[in-house]
Amino acid sequence: RYFYVGVVSYVQKYTGSPHILSCFFRYFLNIENYKVGSPIFFYTGNEGNLESFAINTGFMWDIAPEFHAAVVFAEHRFYGKTQPYANTSYDTTDKLGYLNSEQALADFLFLGTCDNRKISGKLIAFGGSNGGMLAAWIRIKYPHKVDGAIASSALVFWFLDSQIPADIYDKIVTRSFMAAGCNRKAIEKGWVALRNLAQTAHGRSYLNELFHLEEKSRLASEEGYKFLSNYIKDVFEIMAKVNYPYPSKFLTALPGWPVKEACKFLRNVSHSDQDAARQLFEVVNLYYNYTGTTKTLCANPSFCPRFVAALGDPFGWPWQYCTEMIMPQCSSGWPNDFFWENCPFTVEGEIDECKAWCVSNFSKKKSSRKYVLKSSNYPWRVFFGVQRIFFKVMKLTVN
Repeated sequence: RYFYVGVVSYVQKYTGSPHILSCFFRYFLNIENYKVGSPIFFYTGNEGNLESFAINTGFMWDIAPEFHAAVVFAEHRFYGKTQPYANTSYDTTDKLGYLNSEQALADFLFLGTCDNRKISGKLIAFGGSNGGMLAAWIRIKYPHKVDGAIASSALVFWFLDSQIPADIYDKIVTRSFMAAGCNRKAIEKGWVALRNLAQTAHGRSYLNELFHLEEKSRLASEEGYKFLSNYIKDVFEIMAKVNYPYPSKFLTALPGWPVKEACKFLRNVSHSDQDAARQLFEVVNLYYNYTGTTKTLCANPSFCPRFVAALGDPFGWPWQYCTEMIMPQCSSGWPNDFFWENCPFTVEGEIDECKAWCVSNFSKKKSSRKYVLKSSNYPWRVFFGVQRIFFKVMKLTVN
């Protein structure tokens, strides 16, 4: 583990500003297989702490001996221990203004090309998901410095005007669960059950106890089923992304093939609202409490900033999403998916949600080759299809 001294703003650095704030950026380095002149495998960090990616990115470790490569994992600014303003990094929007992909790419380039550890070689960027986007972008933006990129599950085209249907993500999530044995009618019955139970004080009490909701996150009104339904929907959407064939602890502790495990609770349609709600609870419990150590759950995002298991600071990705990464996503119900209809996606609606989030959280304080890897059952696979790109790309789909 190492730290290097970088700058908060590369604009200030290269425009001659007399007030340049420097800070420490964290990275991991492994040179046990490295031979002079061999490549440098460089992981462009995601929205989370560095350990998560170093432990769970097996491909780089697998092929490093074959290529005698050095392996570098660089932490993304404002995540993990790379905090430009230490404990106050998230206090104000002025500081968070330096949390963006452009500054992060400059960080990675600086480390990858200006490091003084006396290793040299072709720089090959690696990344997955958001890190995959950064790996692809750093190759595109700095082709004279970065010799190649392998971007896995990279959502490089999941933006407005991409011609990608906004409801395709949930379509693939639904297909993944149904292929694993889930009964979509059991899931749909669960959504109806949540709404029905929330209409009475007795029903809300049942849901609060069933889901072990913290006091601040309990259903208190007839509309409470909405945040609970969204909380459960997030579990379905995330579990499809981490449906690894082996036990993992990437976002949370899970068994191998967790989608298949979840579907064991969703094979039959329940006859009562209580039983239908319990089926959904079992899926949530599998995701958040597989180890059996979680006592309570916090489901309301208004009071629970980490209401979905996250890799890094709960404010980091929402900030990036709202300021530069708006990705159109919605569900349209059956036959597209087993969720409820909230399409069409609108920019205006997303802006309103982002405004509400910012007010809630900050009003009082704070050109050669690239490889794109994707899995046929991975929900984000449709967002990194090859479109009009003016360099050579090889796209591989892993079934």
